[in-house]
Amino acid sequence: MEVKGTGLLSLKDFIKEKYPNQYELWVKKLSQEGIYVFSSVINSSEWFSISEVYYPALKAVSDMFFEGNQTKAAYEVGLYSAKHDLTGVYKVFLLIGTPQFLMKASKRIIATYYRPVDVDITEIQKNSLVLSVSLLHLQSEMVDYLTIAWCVRALELANCKNVTYEKIEAKNKDMFSFKLVWG
Repeated sequence: MEVKGTGLLSLKDFIKEKYPNQYELWVKKLSQEGIYVFSSVINSSEWFSISEVYYPALKAVSDMFFEGNQTKAAYEVGLYSAKHDLTGVYKVFLLIGTPQFLMKASKRIIATYYRPVDVDITEIQKNSLVLSVSLLHLQSEMVDYLTIAWCVRALELANCKNVTYEKIEAKNKDMFSFKLVWG
């Protein structure tokens, strides 16, 4: 599994904005490959290993800033990433269509961040839907929760109120699923 450079840039920006005085210390906690990537100019269109670069970087965020709570760390990074992306390069998706349209567009956005990835949207209702995504890292749910938080914040930015999620059992063992509900 791979993550596109844009995902790493968002993570880098998260740390530099939220913990600016600790960025260099965070980089030192990474693998040799991670140190190289996060100490260099990250090419937004280049692909990087989730296992070797992205997950260890997220885990270091968890360990340093969230007392080892991987779910909370990933969720906060996901919220930041959505705001970062949807008030920038993908802003057009907020301006057109319904929340359902936005989530359908998120299928394309998720696919631009990760490969290979499958995204399915089912049980589409007026104020809810179920999103299922390929498992993105088999040793941790961090990338899953980052994706969930990204979708929650995307809906909030689209003026949906009281957005909640519930992780549900996936119909396919190689995916994770969650139900999004909004008012």
